[in-house]
Amino acid sequence: MLSEKWNNLVEVADFAFQPIVNIYTGKLYAVEALIRNYESAGFSTIDCIFDTAFSEKTLYPLDIQLREKAIHKFSLLPFAKNIKLFYNLDNRITMMPDFKSGYTCSILNDYAMETANICFELSEKHQFGNYAGVDKLVLNLYKQQGYKMAIDDFGVGFSGLQMLFNADPNFIKIDRFFIEDIHLSKKKKLFVSSIVQIAQAMGIFTIAEGVECEDEYIECKRLGCNMVQGFFVQKPTRNVLEILSTYEELKNVCQKDKRNNGKINNIEKYLQKINHVSIDSSIDVVYELLRDNKHTNFIPVVGKDLTPLGIIKDSEIKSYIYSTYGKALLYNMTQGSLNKIVSPCGKADINDPIEKILKIYAFDEDNDGILITENERYIGYLSSKVLLDIVNEKNIVDAKDQNPLTGLSGNRIINEFVSTNMELNEKVMMVYFDFDNFKPFNDYYGFRKGDRAITLFADILRSSVGFEECLVGHVGGDDFFLGWNFKEEDTFEKVYDIVSSIVDKFAGDIKSFYCEHGNSAGYIMAKNREGMIQKFPLMTVSAAVICNGFGHKQNLDDNTLNEIFGILKKSAKASPSHIACVDLGVIRGPIVGY
Repeated sequence: MLSEKWNNLVEVADFAFQPIVNIYTGKLYAVEALIRNYESAGFSTIDCIFDTAFSEKTLYPLDIQLREKAIHKFSLLPFAKNIKLFYNLDNRITMMPDFKSGYTCSILNDYAMETANICFELSEKHQFGNYAGVDKLVLNLYKQQGYKMAIDDFGVGFSGLQMLFNADPNFIKIDRFFIEDIHLSKKKKLFVSSIVQIAQAMGIFTIAEGVECEDEYIECKRLGCNMVQGFFVQKPTRNVLEILSTYEELKNVCQKDKRNNGKINNIEKYLQKINHVSIDSSIDVVYELLRDNKHTNFIPVVGKDLTPLGIIKDSEIKSYIYSTYGKALLYNMTQGSLNKIVSPCGKADINDPIEKILKIYAFDEDNDGILITENERYIGYLSSKVLLDIVNEKNIVDAKDQNPLTGLSGNRIINEFVSTNMELNEKVMMVYFDFDNFKPFNDYYGFRKGDRAITLFADILRSSVGFEECLVGHVGGDDFFLGWNFKEEDTFEKVYDIVSSIVDKFAGDIKSFYCEHGNSAGYIMAKNREGMIQKFPLMTVSAAVICNGFGHKQNLDDNTLNEIFGILKKSAKASPSHIACVDLGVIRGPIVGY
């Protein structure tokens, strides 16, 4: 029995819910229960509640009553049976003298809920001394009963990797410390990217916690996080009617963010619809599916919420069937659950880019494909052959768009870069390079040497650019394109210096292409467009530079943008520096390069 102090806390305490949603679609996956109004019972912090309860050895009965209160409120959500409740569990609970398992199942039965509706969150807070290793006991205990498990605040403690290694949770919640201003920090990007890659290799979903702005959300999506939680989606609310089944604004932001998406187009046509079985199915159902599908060598296994748990391999089944007493042993092993014969298999979201899907597949050496989910539910399978076909198709499309002489991106990719960045008002710099006096050089020395001049400039571009999100393109002939999506640490001056160095290097290197007489004279005699012989200086390159986002951002249509590039090209060719620039945000009158 609880004392009056604890009964009072249970009575006055309330729970607020905060959504956890699919990072691509904005569809609600779960809500986290956050205890509120505990101050009315005389407690200053949540940690104070559970530390005091632990010292007084009342942690378990207190948690059970709070757990029931959270589940009751969760059941009031109109779509509660289709989502999950994330509940924070103190991992010292099993150390209480009155600890018993099974009470949560009884509570769930009272509210017509399933164990699959509950995910327990464990933190790294108590991972030292007498508490070390308790997390593994708690995780295994609850996972065996069909609950999902998550590691909370991942990355801020000292034992998270050990918890991850030992416990094999379903989710990792990446702590807010790493998410805050992640779009501005290379170090945070590196840490989160590493966490995501480890999770992918182990088939664990990642949740970015505490996302508060669009930039943080977009960066988390780019790095491969599966789900997102934070003020950017919705603040915690005590009113269950304020929880939505889909957060359309997030979905719209995702659709707007076209950068580096890489999603497989029409992925549905590639999916193999292999029938699945539930984890609590009979082994006879597995036999039947394998018998009816002669060309299938495995069966996907899902939980009650249709989350893929792994696969049952035909070869594993045969190893039992063809051994003495093997079939009887198999029946005994699978009574009530197929868990003991389920093998892990990589899984990815239908919206994941092909690069991420291939990484997950590459981590999984034991299987010949990957399971595909939508909103974390199994929808099909991509075999290694299909993945190879997708990659080949992508390579063919990319190859068709590459300039055959330089291998650089062609007009389709360049146009997509320009239109996307102008539409999204990104902080970007776009540079259009055009050779000066290329035609007379080409006429005088021949097209082979002209092609060599073009490949020389392409090599200079490749070697001069060091930005992460830079596009190097070949429009055609002697026209080239360079584009940067700026990060916070990038400056206009930094990129301008690179453009200037490209212009200077080409002017220096191209001299070796001229004969000794042309070099010493500084010109060649060749026909102009009217067919008259005249002097032409040695070849150079001019750069028309457009910036967007350094002043007040604005959108321009393609015709206006082309007109601006045309004006800048003329200005650049007349300039001693061979460079002309303009910031679209500060245009107030006629465009003049500088």
